[in-house]
Amino acid sequence: MDLEKTKLLEQLEQFSGSKFEKLYDGVLDGFAYYFSRMDIDGIDSILPNYHLYDGFSKETYLHFMSKKFDDLKSNGISSFEAFSGVCNNCIKGCASFTFIHRKTGLYIDMVVEVKNKTITNFVECYDLKNKENTIVKKERIVIKPF
Repeated sequence: MDLEKTKLLEQLEQFSGSKFEKLYDGVLDGFAYYFSRMDIDGIDSILPNYHLYDGFSKETYLHFMSKKFDDLKSNGISSFEAFSGVCNNCIKGCASFTFIHRKTGLYIDMVVEVKNKTITNFVECYDLKNKENTIVKKERIVIKPF
């Protein structure tokens, strides 16, 4: 979702006092949309229950995410900007995102596998090439506690 659409959506949500959902194209954009907002319920809504995510059940990985998002929010970080990229190693050539808080440079790189319009896996990526070169990554955020 481009910046203009994102800002418009945020304005509509503030004005109406409720949340507008499903304003994205496909599950890959949906993942970026919800992850950028640290919206666990949104992420939960687009993930099937029957896949493992980075080797963990959906419930377990969402718990890891929720704890990390809570930590970030308690430190004043409430959202990220999403930038697309491609994995160079773990799942080479797979669609990926850098989620970055521009002010601090804190970031998370995630590879997201999609098959038949369904997210089948996602993993934290340690070799991601972004399409945009203006991203200044300073400190990696790790979601899994080990």
